[in-house]
Amino acid sequence: MAFLLSVGDIAFGVALAFLAGIFAANLDWNFYVVFFGAVLCAVAICAITAKTLKKHLWKECILFISALALGSFYFHFYAGWKASHTNLPSGKKASFSAVISDEPSPSEKFLMLAASVQPPFSGDIKIFARPESDLRYGDLLSVHGAIQNPGMPGQDPAVFLPKINIIGRHNGFWLREWMINLKLAILGNFRDILPGDQAALLGGIAFGSKQNFKPELKDAMALSGLTHLVAISGYNITIVIFAVGQACGRWFSRRVTFFISLAFLFLFMLMVGGAASGVRAAIMGFLALLAKEAGKTFSMRNAVTLTAAAMTLFDPTILTHNMSFVLSFLSLLGIVYLGPPVKKLLRQEEKGFLDWKENGVTTLSAQLAVMPVLVNTFGRFSAVAIVANILVLGTVPLTMFFGFLLAVLGFVSRGLAFFTGELAGLLLGYQLFVIHFFAKLAVPLPISFNSATAMFLYYFFLAVFIFFHT
Repeated sequence: MAFLLSVGDIAFGVALAFLAGIFAANLDWNFYVVFFGAVLCAVAICAITAKTLKKHLWKECILFISALALGSFYFHFYAGWKASHTNLPSGKKASFSAVISDEPSPSEKFLMLAASVQPPFSGDIKIFARPESDLRYGDLLSVHGAIQNPGMPGQDPAVFLPKINIIGRHNGFWLREWMINLKLAILGNFRDILPGDQAALLGGIAFGSKQNFKPELKDAMALSGLTHLVAISGYNITIVIFAVGQACGRWFSRRVTFFISLAFLFLFMLMVGGAASGVRAAIMGFLALLAKEAGKTFSMRNAVTLTAAAMTLFDPTILTHNMSFVLSFLSLLGIVYLGPPVKKLLRQEEKGFLDWKENGVTTLSAQLAVMPVLVNTFGRFSAVAIVANILVLGTVPLTMFFGFLLAVLGFVSRGLAFFTGELAGLLLGYQLFVIHFFAKLAVPLPISFNSATAMFLYYFFLAVFIFFHT
């Protein structure tokens, strides 16, 4: 027996240690305590390992500990770099100009804008505008309001309900603006053909759009555990890649098809925006394409971890301050790691009608992975979410297909678009019925995770379960 880790195992361990270092720095844990604990763990592992194994194991331990230290260092480096490149009169009212650098994100109380401040000031800022504001990506704004300091290192300052005047348009990346306008035109076609809630739900399923969602529908989706339906996922990316590959594979070589698929993947991400779940899905889609082109086996484990590490390079704060990022990756990790042992424990061998058994295992695994975070962040977790997901997930692929088909036909033939809309409406009506029905049946679980120790113990026992049932 030889303890020689593969390159994939080493890359996985290094990325995981790097993320752990960033996570500890995010939470302001004492670096020396974390580092000393990691060293003790490494020494303990080497001490209980046979001599033939220790010969190689200590090298990997040193590499992983170095990655842990690098992660902590990188977070503080990023926070320092961010602060040095931000020049804003924080803590008082001021006037400045800024360009909206991402697609506005609507909520009940605010229209949230990510903006880049223009000279003579500099840096990035979060603007919480009035929800009825007509603002778009690339708008040049004149802003007057009280600038608040960021709550944590590495985060952007914010301004709430300032006075805003639009002084220019089309100041963003032209291709991004064009793709966003195309998406808005498609969503407009959805609204012309389908009833309000159906159009909003189809826009969310196909393109991850949160526009035109009524507060009642948002609450119902949260209570029924179906909010994830309107987040860009690997399935959306898979459809884009598969469709492009099938269309181009008959006319072009494999290499040309690969680059065309990458181009469409890039354009699709420009269209749907920079939400954490979408970026994660895009990076993993790219890794899957790259593995296929290189003739390598695609490792979901390595792809998930390396994708998380890549995303934290651009913004280390998302590891603890971006719920979309946290929930997206935790649910995916739950599906990847908890799915097989749960399936084994339940002795599931067949997928069932419309894959209901497979969907049940997938939902249960994802829900178990995110439950502490949902309870700790939103104060609720409903037991009916698993049943609601089983009833809905089997219909999502066909709904997504009709959504993309309707997006094309809306510009080609109104008659065909209305016919396709009727078919999509049957599925969307059923999905909305399930959402509202299970929202009324929502049963909050009497559990809480009000301490880091409770969350640690929960995930520790999950890890033990995975270890003994894999």
